[in-house]
Amino acid sequence: MTYRSSKHAGRSPLLLGRSGGPIRHAWCTTASSKVGCSGAVLASALWLALFSPVLAAGAGGDGVWLEGETMSSNTFQFSFAANAGQTYPIAVSVDLVHWSLLTNVVGQGGPLWFADQEAPSVPQRFYQIPVPITPVTNLVYIQPGTFTMGSPESEAGRSTNEGPQTEVTISRGFWIGKYEVTEEECVAVMGTNVSFFQWSPQLPCEWMSWEMATNYCYELTERERAGGRLPVGYAYRLPTEAEWEYACRAGTATPFGLGDGTSLSSYQANFDGTFPYGGAPLGPYFDGTTIVGSYGPNAWGLYDMHGNVWEWCQDWYGPYPGGKVTDPKGPASGSAHVLRGGGWTSPGKACRSAERDSDSPTFQNYNNGFRVVLSSTAW
Repeated sequence: MTYRSSKHAGRSPLLLGRSGGPIRHAWCTTASSKVGCSGAVLASALWLALFSPVLAAGAGGDGVWLEGETMSSNTFQFSFAANAGQTYPIAVSVDLVHWSLLTNVVGQGGPLWFADQEAPSVPQRFYQIPVPITPVTNLVYIQPGTFTMGSPESEAGRSTNEGPQTEVTISRGFWIGKYEVTEEECVAVMGTNVSFFQWSPQLPCEWMSWEMATNYCYELTERERAGGRLPVGYAYRLPTEAEWEYACRAGTATPFGLGDGTSLSSYQANFDGTFPYGGAPLGPYFDGTTIVGSYGPNAWGLYDMHGNVWEWCQDWYGPYPGGKVTDPKGPASGSAHVLRGGGWTSPGKACRSAERDSDSPTFQNYNNGFRVVLSSTAW
């Protein structure tokens, strides 16, 4: 369903779309705290996309009830009935032709209020709530935000490719794997397990090239769409390098997103513990991958962002731009893709949040794996 915010006083239209048919108008008054929208539309149509089929209700009665629709000098608000734990994407448009994802919201059960503080800056804005998203298990939603990408020159173990430090804004939230993709998940999606270490299905899927990892994302997207769990306009993919570091840091600016952030031992992550970092004690070296989630998470609930396997990112490898950027995606072309996080063979310094590596799209190694991101395809 699509709402329009308007600077005009009095009534504002609630627009309903039907695939292959005209847009129908149902006018809603904003005078009362509860607003009934006339027109034969089922309440379940509230989360259908504008150009998805709209279900017709029986004769008589009101359709969708808004728990209030208000426009003030600094915000526009509306609410809708939202199931607890269900994720709802909210898209916006100024012309009903070009749409972009504004944000994702998660229902708590009952009315879910949404406030858009940007609405007063434009003459009109339409809101669309498409089919709810049902992410695969073990994904964590990451809110938009701004962070400093790269490391300061004073950071021990730093490489020159970690600069210049760049202020990055992630303008849209996204889901990212709580864990690295496991061998069990690879078999379920791809039908095969290419990993070198196979003593548990909960080990990270390694020996994966960038091409194989992106193929996994494509097949996962197709499976979830076919199952009705993923609407058009969303897809699984690898994280961008900026998204990966943003999620790894989890609000920190220190070398690590774990512990005190300044040191790392192999009691905290799976790497070569004979080379700890930052004065941490010597630890074990397991000489192989470990079951995902064997160590503690970072502040955002993500496991194994440091060590276990290097993780492929979507970007071609290239230098940082410096300054301030929004949603960077790396160079337009290249010969190698980014790897992040360090692996089980790495020393502690190679597991830092800012550490960068790269390899060709076809390169396979028992030290390389990946985790997935779910986001709007308009990224």
